[in-house]
Amino acid sequence: MDSTLSLTKYWLEYIVIGLDLCPFARIPFEKGLIRVVECEERDEDEQMVFFLEELELLNQTEADVVSTTVIVYPHASSDFSHFNDFVGELEFMLEEAALENSFQLVAFHPKFVFENTEFSETGNLVNRSPFPILHILRFEEIARAMKNPKDGEVISFNNDKKLNQLSPEAIDQLFYYLKK
Repeated sequence: MDSTLSLTKYWLEYIVIGLDLCPFARIPFEKGLIRVVECEERDEDEQMVFFLEELELLNQTEADVVSTTVIVYPHASSDFSHFNDFVGELEFMLEEAALENSFQLVAFHPKFVFENTEFSETGNLVNRSPFPILHILRFEEIARAMKNPKDGEVISFNNDKKLNQLSPEAIDQLFYYLKK
């Protein structure tokens, strides 16, 4: 059986980077600048404290040492809507710390569903991870990578196209962790 961190690293390497779903991830990954940590806390308040500690560490560390942080929450809610609300609370905490212009949060979840889509739509696989995950990104790195405001739309369109070109067998093989 895969451990939490090894399965998360598989997802990062073979799904996010391997399928080029996030074109900005390859370089920091290859340079070892992506911090991947597991929050073993079961209590939501303790999970929030863990987030704040990671946020502080990232804020106090230069980007050429740690570019971004991926927090794996294996004991977070299996309900995507509840996890999404939890991430909303973390975003509020980011604002309260006056860091909303320094960092951006991105949620991933095994049952992730984009707004106005059906659960079964292939495009939702972009944000379907083996466990509930929070990615803390630096705004300065996003701005450097996205020269044009429409880059996000282009990436989203390309991701949808890539995923829809995969055969059902390839999807089952790549995203095997969703069948658990």
